[in-house]
Amino acid sequence: MLPVVEIDIGPCINCSLCRRACPTEAINYFSTGKRTHVVDKELCIGCDICVKVCPMDCIDQDMEYKPDPVKLESAKVKARAFAKRQRGVRVARRERAQRAKEKVHA
Repeated sequence: MLPVVEIDIGPCINCSLCRRACPTEAINYFSTGKRTHVVDKELCIGCDICVKVCPMDCIDQDMEYKPDPVKLESAKVKARAFAKRQRGVRVARRERAQRAKEKVHA
């Protein structure tokens, strides 16, 4: 099981890259009443996508948190659905680009 993540709000610049990249929508903005990003650890699957896109390196693994197995599986199902939608978007873009290319060369 991968460790979940947490955001150190000190260096965070609220760029929202992590929130937009999260496949389970585990990262919320303004959920504390302050303008900060917070990880809902019950939704985090530990994929580390947010860590890779963070320009401030302020997202770290929380090695102590142990997620509930049932909630973790539910979050994984949500992540798989997100990935499937993203693949569909990429395929549709490639198909449109190919049609446009064929139209230009016709």
